[in-house]
Amino acid sequence: MDILSSPHIPSSLIGALTVYPLLFGTLGKLQWVRNILPLKADTQKRYHLCNKIVASVHSTIMTITGSYLLVTVDWSKNDISTYQTALTPFLVGLELGYLTQDTAFEFYQRVKFGVGSNLILFHHVSVILGSAYYLYALTLTNPGPFFIGMLSLMNMSTPILHFRWALQSRGLTFANSRLKRFIDTALLVTYFWCRVFGNWWMGVAISAKLGVSWYQAPLYIGKKYTITTTTMFFMNVAWWLILAKQWVKSVNRFYFTKQAPKKLE
Repeated sequence: MDILSSPHIPSSLIGALTVYPLLFGTLGKLQWVRNILPLKADTQKRYHLCNKIVASVHSTIMTITGSYLLVTVDWSKNDISTYQTALTPFLVGLELGYLTQDTAFEFYQRVKFGVGSNLILFHHVSVILGSAYYLYALTLTNPGPFFIGMLSLMNMSTPILHFRWALQSRGLTFANSRLKRFIDTALLVTYFWCRVFGNWWMGVAISAKLGVSWYQAPLYIGKKYTITTTTMFFMNVAWWLILAKQWVKSVNRFYFTKQAPKKLE
């Protein structure tokens, strides 16, 4: 069978590999995008901005589609693991396509500008391998639509994160404003809800299906899934604790640390 006509290769995968790079190239040519950053911003920072806009577009699509999947299906009547819907491979294909092209951009950024994040690269490669395994091994027998929907919601905090970066890049006025404290709080709450609570809630759903306690659920889903979900949960918790520490420091400095009065000369 031709790989492109295989039921394991959703059209969203091909679409993401095509549309997202085109969007990236188009954004770099638009004047309003250039105006977001200060005139003194270098080429690498403008490249980074376009990449973050593409990421925000992707995350918004994933969040909206994942939410639609979760709220429109009656999960009391349809099995969370075996229910068949076209949205499940669509979401996985879109995520796989986005992460593949974004990983390519990450490597390009390293070569072109000499900068890059090892953590982001590790995250992307891990999810790419997981998504590829899903498409080839699970789609026909155990599509897991509820879990794919919940995983899609983990994209919810990404646009907030990138919006904060864009405002921070404009200068110190934002860094010393109440708006930054509000966005930091929104990011902290949203990240916890969609990545920490959401990850835990998937365990609750599995335990309800199996008739066991939520903390026993990882013992019944196989070693590879236990390792994957547990690692993802603790990584999300670690990231949230970093955000929480930054939030506490920021709020304390802004609201409770008195500025020393300037001495008159």
